[in-house]
Amino acid sequence: MQSIVEFNQRESLHQEVHARPPIALWPQERVVHQAFLITRPEQREMQREWVDALSRVLQQPGHPVHGRSVRVLELNPAPSRLLLKWEMHGEFCAVTLYLQGEPSERPFHETRTDIRQRFHTRLAELGVKTLGPESGERISAVDITIAQEQLSEDAADVAPRFQGNTVIGGTILGTRRAQVWTDFQIDAGGYINFLVNHQGMGSRQAGRVVQRLIDIDTYRMMALLALPRAKSLSEPLSKAESDLSTLSTRLTDTQTGDSDQTIQTDGQLLNGVSALAARVEGWVSEHGLRFTASEAYSDLVRRALSELKETALPGVQTLGEFMERRFEPAMRTCRWTQRRLRELSDRISRTTQILRTRIEFVNERQTQALLSSMDRRAKLQLKLQQTVEGLSLVVLSYYAVGLIGYLVKGLKSAGLHVDAELVTGLAVPVVAGLLYWGIRRARKRAPGYESPTPDKPQ
Repeated sequence: MQSIVEFNQRESLHQEVHARPPIALWPQERVVHQAFLITRPEQREMQREWVDALSRVLQQPGHPVHGRSVRVLELNPAPSRLLLKWEMHGEFCAVTLYLQGEPSERPFHETRTDIRQRFHTRLAELGVKTLGPESGERISAVDITIAQEQLSEDAADVAPRFQGNTVIGGTILGTRRAQVWTDFQIDAGGYINFLVNHQGMGSRQAGRVVQRLIDIDTYRMMALLALPRAKSLSEPLSKAESDLSTLSTRLTDTQTGDSDQTIQTDGQLLNGVSALAARVEGWVSEHGLRFTASEAYSDLVRRALSELKETALPGVQTLGEFMERRFEPAMRTCRWTQRRLRELSDRISRTTQILRTRIEFVNERQTQALLSSMDRRAKLQLKLQQTVEGLSLVVLSYYAVGLIGYLVKGLKSAGLHVDAELVTGLAVPVVAGLLYWGIRRARKRAPGYESPTPDKPQ
């Protein structure tokens, strides 16, 4: 049997389905997640060098490993398991801590401080420095508590866990065995707190729920990066639309006016439209990618919300409803700004094409007029040439006949009986005919000669 040659990228392509597996969670678990915005290549390298150093010290390659983009490292073994999950994405890096333990009635930020202190202590024991602020700016921070406890039918039961803030949430996974609660407020430590209480939720199922909650907040913030740009473009776009409307009006007035449109006027309009097109294309180049990324991130948020399969509780707003009322308007603003940019660019292109067509038409009309004028001059020159040729024929005939007359008179004086007047008279048509034939022959042999055609009657 012949050996089989594997496609050189088969392994990497296959691992795409295992790129972001959820972490299997214990019934009682704490998840602390942070996402850092990566804006420079050196920040990406700092993140990679840090996780590589940690992997070497722990003598763990990181499992699962998808290229160099995902690492899962065990910092402490059971029974008090502490896991670190590091993920490198296109525009941000995510660092997530998973701590197994009993739930606490203490405020979120207090227990989270204990977890972070434990993490930093462990890094110090391993001799690995903590990531500094130069490795990226924090764009998202989520604190999730997984608690196996009684489900709540009233938001007032869980509100004290969120410092009395208005909470949102409901039943998830399409069953009555798990709930998610949050106030969607940033606490003193900069985190958004979530509480997932359940009655026997599976470990992988719990991991998927946590991943969906992390995705909702992280991708929501990444999508909202386009909102300041959309707001900053609102007034310039209105000004550009007004300028284009003014140019279109001038174009229409010039086209329908009594006076003839000149190339100079059309050129001025074309310069104005070209400057406007350059301005708009600059905005598209500067902000187009951000708006496209925002649309992709917002789709991921909607998908994560749908995968939670929320069921509303009486009088409580679900995460999906909250996002529909608070997040979607911002996304619609970004989509509308992107659409305005695209439509304005299309309108400018059409206006430019109209102007170019008008200028080309005027140029062709002037060229046609110039050719007609040249044709008239050529005809005049032909007529003048024919007139000159006729006069030349008369002059040459006159001199030739005169010479013949002198010759005949000379012969008569020599004693020949010749009638000089008769010979001279007979020589006139012969000489004229010969000269006419010679001129026609010479003209036909000239390069570029075309036989003149009579003008058509008007």
